[in-house]
Amino acid sequence: MVKILILQHKMIGDVLICSLLCKNLRLWNPNANIDFVANRHTLDVIRNNPYIDKIIVFEDSFANDKLGLLKFLNQLRKKRYDYVIDAYGKLESLLICLFTPARHKIGYKKFYSSIVYNQSIVRKKTLEGKLQLSIKNRLQLLEPIIGDFPKNSEVEIYLTPEEIRSTRVRLDSVLGKGNQAIMVSALGSSENKTYPFEYMAQLMDTAHQTTKLPFILNYRPDQKDQINKLIEHLGPTTQKAVVKSLTPNSLRDYMTTAYHCVAVVGNEGGAINIAKGLNKPTFAIFSPLIDPVGWHTEIPNKSMAVNLQMFFPDKINYKDHRKIAKDPANVLELYKMLKPELYKKKWVDFFKSLISY
Repeated sequence: MVKILILQHKMIGDVLICSLLCKNLRLWNPNANIDFVANRHTLDVIRNNPYIDKIIVFEDSFANDKLGLLKFLNQLRKKRYDYVIDAYGKLESLLICLFTPARHKIGYKKFYSSIVYNQSIVRKKTLEGKLQLSIKNRLQLLEPIIGDFPKNSEVEIYLTPEEIRSTRVRLDSVLGKGNQAIMVSALGSSENKTYPFEYMAQLMDTAHQTTKLPFILNYRPDQKDQINKLIEHLGPTTQKAVVKSLTPNSLRDYMTTAYHCVAVVGNEGGAINIAKGLNKPTFAIFSPLIDPVGWHTEIPNKSMAVNLQMFFPDKINYKDHRKIAKDPANVLELYKMLKPELYKKKWVDFFKSLISY
């Protein structure tokens, strides 16, 4: 039996996309034994995944608990794998690679590669075809193992029948039996990845005028004050369409609620990636800091997005994102260039396609 260990600790979207490695390895060899190392807060996106035999939790506390980290590494030292695939490439995963016995250790080519890995993969930096680079580069990590074996690029999330049923009951009690809503990723993971509220409000007003559907806003409890500011920008009718009682209270709750929504739209990030894994239509607004070729594959009326470079190609150089990010005012000015009227037709057509069947 082939034993394989996959390392991808963070972030939620990265862990989800990295689950494709497990899927393709199992398709290649149904008898392969596949373990996956990830941080605890990311586990919901790979829970119940049939392609993973064991999830090994890398605790956040290990950042300060050096003794706990050493015990964790010693436990892995007792195991033996045929392959270790390091999709993370940071200090924690490098230590795991060094401590874990394996005949083959695979990771991305960097200056330290020869010390840690015996097979290094060069990341692709330019788009070739339509498949986003975050998926394409991860699938490259499989080539030393499965070669030219056909690869599947469809990310999947696995909810239980009971989760689906119980959430539907809750939605029915608020929305009415079988009725749907639009899930909005109202805030990005940081201020630099959050579309200006006045623009997001315009989009929501237009979406409500087009569909007459209610909204569920996805945000953390500590972001409530920011959400209230967004709601203040909405038109009176749209404000009434926001269903506050259905706001998800956990990552798994978000996933089961999004499953029953007609679409997930808003700031690009983990919420959008999860929606894709649930096979939901999505429309993402990219931050000026994020190159869309890494995180988006455009599929008309299914997986759609906008970004500043589409309209102002001379204004953005994604290689300078770290420099741009140091000045929040500059990021905001770039965001303000991405006015909703630039892509209003695309936005409206997306929603019309959802309510046309």
